[in-house]
Amino acid sequence: MFRVVSFFKYIFAVNIFFILLSSFSYAQERDPITGLPIPEGEYKYNKLDDVKDSLTTSYIDSMRAGKWGASDPDWVNLDLAKTFFPDAAMIGFLEGDIPTVSVMSGEDLNTGEDLLGYMFMTRDITMSRGFSSQIFDIVVGLGLDGKLTGATVVDHLEPIIGIYTEEGELVLPRFTKQYKGIDIRMPTRVGLLKKTEGAGTIDGISAATVSAVLFNGAILRAARVVALSKGLRLNDEPVIDIVNFQPTGFKDLIEDGSVGRLTLTLEDLRELGMQDPNISNRSGVNDIYRYKALFAGNTPVAAEQKEVRKGYTDTPRNLVIDLFIAPVETPTIGRNLLGNQWYDIFVAGRDTKETTIVLAALGRYPIDGEPNMVSGPFKRLAIIQGEKKFQLSKDHYRNLNFLKGQDKPFFADSGLFRIPADAGIDPVKPWKLELLVESNIEGEDKKFYIDYELNSKYIIQPDGLDVIASTDDPIWHAAWQSQKLNLGILFTTLLILSLAMWKVDILVQYKNYWKAFRYIFLAWILIWLGWYAGGQVTILSILTWLTAPLLKPSWDVLLSDPILVSLMAFVLVSFVIWGRGVFCGWLCPFGSMQELLAKFAKFIRIPQLKLSHAWHVRLWPIKYFLLLALVAIGFYSMADANVATEIEPFKTAISMKFNREWYFVFYAVFLLGVGLVVERFFCRFLCPLGAFMAIGGKLRIFSILKRRKQLQTLNF
Repeated sequence: MFRVVSFFKYIFAVNIFFILLSSFSYAQERDPITGLPIPEGEYKYNKLDDVKDSLTTSYIDSMRAGKWGASDPDWVNLDLAKTFFPDAAMIGFLEGDIPTVSVMSGEDLNTGEDLLGYMFMTRDITMSRGFSSQIFDIVVGLGLDGKLTGATVVDHLEPIIGIYTEEGELVLPRFTKQYKGIDIRMPTRVGLLKKTEGAGTIDGISAATVSAVLFNGAILRAARVVALSKGLRLNDEPVIDIVNFQPTGFKDLIEDGSVGRLTLTLEDLRELGMQDPNISNRSGVNDIYRYKALFAGNTPVAAEQKEVRKGYTDTPRNLVIDLFIAPVETPTIGRNLLGNQWYDIFVAGRDTKETTIVLAALGRYPIDGEPNMVSGPFKRLAIIQGEKKFQLSKDHYRNLNFLKGQDKPFFADSGLFRIPADAGIDPVKPWKLELLVESNIEGEDKKFYIDYELNSKYIIQPDGLDVIASTDDPIWHAAWQSQKLNLGILFTTLLILSLAMWKVDILVQYKNYWKAFRYIFLAWILIWLGWYAGGQVTILSILTWLTAPLLKPSWDVLLSDPILVSLMAFVLVSFVIWGRGVFCGWLCPFGSMQELLAKFAKFIRIPQLKLSHAWHVRLWPIKYFLLLALVAIGFYSMADANVATEIEPFKTAISMKFNREWYFVFYAVFLLGVGLVVERFFCRFLCPLGAFMAIGGKLRIFSILKRRKQLQTLNF
């Protein structure tokens, strides 16, 4: 008896030892630049001791709070930028409502002509929580062509991805390396099968399915948000090029159609029957360039004032209007007309669905027919495209007084008009400006038009992509789509099991056939469900759902593993119909392995150690205490619970197929070894998941499954 007590004390001590050992092994730091393991040591779990706001968020908050001496986060550095952009020579500051870092090939941050792309951290932009709501930080590079240039996981709380492949390569860098060159417009999902699933699929992380799916979702969703904020297209339709810039003179912009023009003289109007147009007595140019101050009343004619700038001349007195118009989203037009500073202030960074146009005019006819009104429409100006007509508004107008550059006239009127996105005007398609020229004689008003079509050199044409990614689908949708085959096999397996449980009274009468069916089914659960499909339910899965009302994880976290979700749903239903026996006896891959090994041990006549009922009563409460402790830890910290749940050997024996550090493998093999001589040792005395299933089994309202004594009456 003393030897038996000592034996179980030793087993309990081994459990505690390996939990502590696994916790300690996860503490190694990573390289601060790349986020990868330091070369001299083994890769181990990089634990975030205190989960706070990301470094980027802290930096932004400090700047908004007016704190001096705030610096960029550690990940904002040129060395990391070069891993994404090999030609990078310098980087900008972390800035913007959607925080990004500009990466440059030269040193001109103003024109943007040397811009290569952007770096950003996922947690600053979108949900960055992995399995069990554990936080991760991923730095991503995005090129101007809408393709990812790389991704690096800086911090995470998922120990299982700190492992090696069979080829000895670290799993995490191998996973993130796949993102280089991915077009964010195309749907990209994580392959959850063991074979290649074709275009648009990247290899997942074995035994970390949910984390891989959530990593993928965070990277792509954050990249698409950044792309939208920077005006990069997320579809395969023609869009305006808002990146490339070419210095071009004003005359050249007019000649190639980049700037539209309409010129009207008094003679032109008379030929059209307008004898008395409503024109002013102004000089036709902007009087801010004159020496003399303007005095009250109408602006004096040019002849009464002196010139101040070289080349300044008044417009001819018969010039009614010389009107120029151009959309300024593309830098070649916008920066050449407005200059870099005004372009950055008024155009860059705006909603890419909006259209901004420059309108400038010379001559005696003002574009504003109601100068005393500070709001409302410009009744003389409208944009027409197809059946749509948008009256330009003073509410969306910015007066500029002049345009930058010595090559431009001294316009009498110049300003920016913003056309909101909901106006439905597509700047890529042809449109026209309508100008109403009013007459002092009723009924003689005339309308004139400038037809405008954006030069094709400013338009990025479609690439001919067959499928475009949806930016609205939740992350978990892709996981369920990719698991259609496995889900079909799982539902068939569960249907077969349900039929067997329904007719169990009849089937057990055929003892040999029943045993053969059971052993084949257990082998199928171990090999296909456990090792292939990754369908090992763990206590961590249960804790994730139990703590959901408190931690409020997203549905992406809860639903990203369709196999486990489907299994858990079936188990909940089985509680009511059959009790816990269905999962523990039929659907647990580790339990299947333990039982098959135990049957083999008996077959080769390994001596069995049978515990007395008294010892069974003493030992069976242990798993309930373990369950209670894990639930308490889970509500305190899921990161700590992730470590504490290593008391289950499921991750090592099933999810990782024993491809793990030696101490985890030793622990799992030790428990399986004990199970060779003590029937279902781990399940009966140490399994916290089994304790949960036993509690859930109390919900049973039917008595379809026979208990042990009832089966004995059937000679089974």
